[in-house]
Amino acid sequence: MRTLTIADNWKDWKFGDTDAVMTFTALDDDKVPDFSNRTLTFKIASTLNNDLEHPKDFAATATGYIQDKNVILKTEDVKQLTPGNYIVELWAMSNDTQKDAVYPSKGFAQFTIEENSMKVSDVTNIPSMTINAFWNAVMQKVGTLTKGAKGDPGKTPKIVIGSVTKLSPDAQPSATLVPLQSDPNTYTLNLQLPQGVQGEQGLQGIPGVGSKGLDGNNGLTPTIDPKTKHWMIGGTDTGVIAEGQAGKDADPSKYVTIVSFNQLRQQVQDNATALDALQKSAVNKDLQTQVANLTSQVTDLTSQVKALQEAKPDTPASSADSPSTPVSSSTTTPDSTPASSAPATNASSASTSETSASSAAQ
Repeated sequence: MRTLTIADNWKDWKFGDTDAVMTFTALDDDKVPDFSNRTLTFKIASTLNNDLEHPKDFAATATGYIQDKNVILKTEDVKQLTPGNYIVELWAMSNDTQKDAVYPSKGFAQFTIEENSMKVSDVTNIPSMTINAFWNAVMQKVGTLTKGAKGDPGKTPKIVIGSVTKLSPDAQPSATLVPLQSDPNTYTLNLQLPQGVQGEQGLQGIPGVGSKGLDGNNGLTPTIDPKTKHWMIGGTDTGVIAEGQAGKDADPSKYVTIVSFNQLRQQVQDNATALDALQKSAVNKDLQTQVANLTSQVTDLTSQVKALQEAKPDTPASSADSPSTPVSSSTTTPDSTPASSAPATNASSASTSETSASSAAQ
């Protein structure tokens, strides 16, 4: 929120005092704003019956000057104001964006111009005594004047257009000339102009009537030249080939042909059939049976040989027995043929049987 307050020391001054300065303090949210690149203008209005909340007439504008973080208003810049109560706003225009910041955001600052002893505020109603006193004072002032030396030619001021502020239709137009701080001979002209009253809405126009346009010409149908295979539009060869280019032949070494695949699959099927037939054949079953029988016989013979090797005589042989007579055995072979042999002979037979069984299995 923006605020604007006036110091009490020069809040009141008399009409005709052009050597006084009013000091204003402007704040943005309780902080001192930076006015270094802004054009400052005071806008002043008179009040009706001292009603400060309802201005009567826009009275004057004056330039604001920066002094010790404050903004001052010189009474010589508003010497045209007559005695009365006035309200004031500070307008700070950015020289870059041409936008205005108005102080204060709510209400107004105020000051009062008092009547002086001459009571000269309305030239249409001046008492004769006041006129005589005023005339005597003027003549006394003139008598002290002497002709001075001729001054130097003045500089022609430069005026540049500043901002143009749009006011409400019932506002009074105004203008301000603000000297540039960088060049006091150059002034910025700021205008405050009321906008015009909005006029009445005009009558609606008659709808337009148009006519249907002519049909366009048929377009050209593209064709393909049988020799060049190019697209042709009318009689123009576009140079664009309308047919695709032939591709490269595939490398057969990287692929398995259907014939080779079928041959391999047939070989697998044939081998599987032959193997299955071999497993199911009667010859194979007979061989397995013979091998089983021979294996059983070898196992029995091995047991008998082991038993004979472990048997030992308990008593010495009698003299009636001849040492050269071999021991008779009633052991029979698997073929029910009586056998009479010593342990070594039986072991030899077992070895021979194992060899025969192995040959039969093969």
